[in-house]
Amino acid sequence: MPHIEATFFDTRFDDETFRPQMVDALTRAVASVVGEDAANDTTVILHGVGPSRWGHGGRLLG
Repeated sequence: MPHIEATFFDTRFDDETFRPQMVDALTRAVASVVGEDAANDTTVILHGVGPSRWGHGGRLLG
């Protein structure tokens, strides 16, 4: 059973279409590699993190 966890800036979730589109896109990506049957068994968890709690290159982004 594929299990995907993806983290984004929490502001992405302001757009109500983001969550269903991202879950669909990630599920389709798994199915394209593993096989269509895997789509029904794929779990996707989306996390939102504020920029002030996200670091990149040794620096906080917000």
